[in-house]
Amino acid sequence: MFTTKDFISKYENYTDDELVEIYNHISGYSQEAQEGLKIVIQNKGGYDALLKRLEERQILTNEAARIAKETAEFGSQGIDASFIKKMISSTILSPEKVNEIIDSEYSSAQMALEDKKIKPRTVFGSIIGGGIASLVGGVLWGLQIIYSKRIYYILFFGLVLLCYGIIRLFTKQSKKNTVVLAATIISVILSLVIGQLLYQIVGYKEF
Repeated sequence: MFTTKDFISKYENYTDDELVEIYNHISGYSQEAQEGLKIVIQNKGGYDALLKRLEERQILTNEAARIAKETAEFGSQGIDASFIKKMISSTILSPEKVNEIIDSEYSSAQMALEDKKIKPRTVFGSIIGGGIASLVGGVLWGLQIIYSKRIYYILFFGLVLLCYGIIRLFTKQSKKNTVVLAATIISVILSLVIGQLLYQIVGYKEF
């Protein structure tokens, strides 16, 4: 059986959030656990101090989220990072922290913009990748019909992921790009057609 000292050692490694959560449900714990929790909370400044720290932390979190959101909105419009830093300020976070958040979120916004751009690599990668995806997907789809003589629609999702994965490999861009998305849809359709044709040509194979 755990002693009060055991619980003290355990609770000392808990975060403020975890301590407050346990405190709010303390009635369901043993007497030793309750005493250990009260001692640890007292050592950390008391229950009110815990709540205050959590409240202050939430304020910082909300402020960081605000800055990140505004940076993402401006960054998605192609606004320069240096200009964004002039527009966004905070009375809660330090200038260094604000710039750190802006730099991080701006980098993500630029990557998202780059991902959506239609470049020569996007077009050629989609054509080549889509062709390969159609052939590979078509053969696999046809084989599963031939050997099972039925269609497992759950495998359709695997076919979609296969086509998308191959196209993404060649384009280095995601489904957020309209060309990549269109190429994936087309390759899936072609895979189904090729698979059906393969089945009609080869037919059911008995083992």
